[in-house]
Amino acid sequence: MVIIKGQNREFGECDVEIKSRKVEPKESIRGEIARTYLYMDSVYPDRGIISKKNRKLFESWNQADPVDEWECERARRIEKIQGNRNEVVMRDC
Repeated sequence: MVIIKGQNREFGECDVEIKSRKVEPKESIRGEIARTYLYMDSVYPDRGIISKKNRKLFESWNQADPVDEWECERARRIEKIQGNRNEVVMRDC
């Protein structure tokens, strides 16, 4: 899903486009970003972390860029340290 038309990337090695208060990260990391927000929203409910509009965007990013093995391993390591499970990531591991 293209958020910002064109490919005017001005941030060196960081493949991201920012225009008019909108951010478009590269496709290969959108799922990770989406799952970060979805996780924060799940553990801190009713704090307005994700708007309805952004929830739809993050859900589409989550589907388009699925959880990979490293993300599963990272979630397992964090769970060992913190003692809480990231259900947003682990449901797809």
